[in-house]
Amino acid sequence: MKLPAGLRSLSLRTLVALLATLAMAMAVFSLYLVPPAPPPAKAQDSVLALNTMTVDWQDVVIPVYSQGQATARHDLPLSLEVSGRIQQVAPAFADGGRVAAGDVLLKLDPEPFALEVTSRQNSVHAARLHLAQTRAKARVSGASGRSSALGRFEPQLDEALSRLSAARASLRQAERNQEQTELLAPISGRLKAVQVMAGQHVQAGSKLAQLYQEDQVEIRLPVRDEWLGLLGIVPGDDSTLEAVSVILTGRFAGREGHWEGKVVRREGGLNRNQMMYLIVQVANDGQSLPLEPGVLVQAELRGAATPAVAVLPRSAQAGDQSVWVLDDDQRLRRQSVAILHQDSDNLYLHDGVNSETSVVLAGDLQLLEGMRIDPRPAQTGLAHHSENSGEGHP
Repeated sequence: MKLPAGLRSLSLRTLVALLATLAMAMAVFSLYLVPPAPPPAKAQDSVLALNTMTVDWQDVVIPVYSQGQATARHDLPLSLEVSGRIQQVAPAFADGGRVAAGDVLLKLDPEPFALEVTSRQNSVHAARLHLAQTRAKARVSGASGRSSALGRFEPQLDEALSRLSAARASLRQAERNQEQTELLAPISGRLKAVQVMAGQHVQAGSKLAQLYQEDQVEIRLPVRDEWLGLLGIVPGDDSTLEAVSVILTGRFAGREGHWEGKVVRREGGLNRNQMMYLIVQVANDGQSLPLEPGVLVQAELRGAATPAVAVLPRSAQAGDQSVWVLDDDQRLRRQSVAILHQDSDNLYLHDGVNSETSVVLAGDLQLLEGMRIDPRPAQTGLAHHSENSGEGHP
């Protein structure tokens, strides 16, 4: 049975519309199900970029770092040579008190000492009388013509003279004891550990206080014996100590202070840690922040320049005695070097690499011999940071 021409035309159009709708639906559905294609990956560069530095040999002042505790140059215990009862105490004789040399700090009761002097004076007079009597007897005995020494009173005269000498010595001792009833400050300074009060009885030689000098402090700085050469110190020639400059840094009273010191002497011998001590002295005169005893300080010491030294950042160290260098093809080569000295910032070489050699500043990385490197020159002056800023503690 044949359909009418109009009906066949309508069915064909409907079929085409359905197919078009189905195609559009599938296209929209595919947009949500199929992810977009990823962008093309960029090719990875296989050459590693690292900082490098060119070796430069020159004369360098190598800083040496140490630390120590400030102590008073003079720290004296105060005591009396005689025993007695304290009668008077000066107001300044207390912990923290400042005194000048010659100040009277305390006085003992003088009466017992005055009585002792009077008693010794009486002994001297008695000894003189005894000597005069003995001489008179000797003259009488001599007139009688006795032949023996005892008869001529010779030993009696010797004993009388000796008794007078002993009496005079006792008098001088009593007078000296009387002079020791006052405690005088031997130096100008500040007091600590004062242990006296009026009415107290003190024994001769007992420690009454401690007096330390404020205007001069000293610091014992431990250094290794090989550092002496870096500072230009010649053992046996103390004049070479004068050329060493010392900068001290520490905190006191909530402030950070900086003080200049000078090396005044060196202690002989090495301790159990194979270290020796340099004694540094600091003058507190005119200091806005005086260096007080007990303050812990960091010290930077600089001496004579060491010739022919190459300075590299510590990051260049690739082993105990090696660094990474670049050959003409920009490939890594491990190079053994002779390290003269090192601190937390720098290596100081005295052999092992030629001038103008490029050294890689990545010794802490796991690198392989022969790797190709893209060198990136480091900032100028990086290796000389410690020379200019004074930093770089071990």
